[in-house]
Order: sequence, then C-alpha cells, then structure tokens
Amino acid sequence: MPFGLKNTGATYQRMIDVIFKDQRGRNLEAYVDDILSHHLPDIGQIQLHVDGASRSQSQRAGILFTSPMGATMHQTVSLQFKATNNQAEYEALIVELNFTLSMTVKCIQVFSDSQLVVNQVNHAFETKDKVLKKYLQQAQSLIAQFEEFSLTHIPREENQVADQLAKEGLPDICLTQTFERPNFECTGVCSEEQPPCWMDRILNFLKDGTQPDNSQEAKKLKLDSAKYVLINDELYRRSYAKPLTKCLRPEEAKEVMEAVQKGEYGTHARGRSLVMRILC
Repeated sequence: MPFGLKNTGATYQRMIDVIFKDQRGRNLEAYVDDILSHHLPDIGQIQLHVDGASRSQSQRAGILFTSPMGATMHQTVSLQFKATNNQAEYEALIVELNFTLSMTVKCIQVFSDSQLVVNQVNHAFETKDKVLKKYLQQAQSLIAQFEEFSLTHIPREENQVADQLAKEGLPDICLTQTFERPNFECTGVCSEEQPPCWMDRILNFLKDGTQPDNSQEAKKLKLDSAKYVLINDELYRRSYAKPLTKCLRPEEAKEVMEAVQKGEYGTHARGRSLVMRILC
C-alpha cells in the first residue's frame, strides 16, 4: 500500500512523547506542529543512522533516530521486492528523509556505513547503475527540502544498531513498515497525469504561486493553502493534534477504501469505522 505509514497517529505520538519527555509539564499549552517546527532547530539537529541489508530470504532497512536530547527510536522497513544491498541502503535513507520531512524537521545529520551511497549523494562518485540513478534522484529531491543536511560515512562498528535492525530487528522496535515496491516507483505513480480535482489549485499555489486573478478568490486560496504543506510533490494537510494527513485524489481514495473494506490490512470495516481506520 503506497500511501504512507501505517498507524501513524500512535507512532507519531510515541515519538513526540520520547523526544520531549523532559519538557512535558513545562508548557501550559503546546501543539505538535509548533513544537517540531520552532523548537527543534533551537536545541540541535536530529541524528539518523541508516543501514540496508539484502539476504536470500529477506531485504530490510534499519534506521536509528536520535533526538537532540539523546532519546532514541528504532525503525525497520521490510522490502517485499528483490533489492540489492545498495538499493536497500537507499531505501533506508529515503524512508527516513520522508519521515522527518513529514514532521517538518528541517535540520538533520545522517550517518551510513555505505561508502557508495554516501559518495554518490555527496557527488564524489558517479552513478552508472540505472536503478541507483532513480534512487539518487529521489534522494536529492528530498534533501533539497532541508535547510541543513549532511550525510557522513562511518565504519560499520559505529552503525551497529541500524545494522542489526536491517538484518535481524530488535525486540523493542517502535515502528515497522512494509514496502511492496521501490520508493521511486511509488513516487512515479503519484506524479502521473491525473484528472482535475480540488487539490490542483492548492498544489499549483504551493509549487509556483499560481493564483486566481480575482483578489477575493486569491485571498481565500492563500488562507486555504496555509492549512497544507507540500512534501516530495505530494500534498499533506496540517494538524495540531495529529500527524500530517496525506491528501488523496478520488481514484486513490477509492483504492484505499476498497483495500481497507476488503480487510487486506486488518479486519473488515464499514461506515465510520472504515473512515477512522483510513485516517489513523
């Protein structure tokens, strides 16, 4: 299912609780979006250790998330398609770039023991492999959205947690994802030409500032667009109490509802229960 994280509400809330456990109770009122966008840059950079592994029976990616205060969170990604070690390394990097962008984090330090991926991203190595070129292009488009970004090569001995996550997992993993196809293919599907819908005017405004000639309509569009954010050319609605919500076109929404209703991602659901399963 190429429409983002599962159980994002619980995952996001747990991450917020971990990162800001020392600050809870010190503020009378705080909103998640404001905390992430305004306080994180003041207290330091997020650090990410990423690794990927391809074995005969499985391909996985592992990520270690470390907050500026030292709190950690583990993430593992199961790749349900054939991938090389280098492709799995890119998957780990792209997954975490997308995840941190969805939290409006703008300053990160990434560490990897893959010399090839690090040097390709840092323009030290030329990329000849066609598949890796697609991964590199996607990674660079995500990196361009950060205000501060660095990717540093480290020895495998200094990347043991992410390495274990990629190979075997850990008993206290907070978040597990499953991808049925490469990340760059999901992006390609979403970027294909689509029938017109309500999202287009907001997308065009956020991308290049396109707005109606009528001043009243332009003002309304600006107010509406403030509720949304553009990440990797995909539209998300902001929320004070929940994670960013991905906006879907009618045909995408129909596909998601059919999959959930059929019970492909859990029990069968109808009516309000179906809506809540999709939103959560």
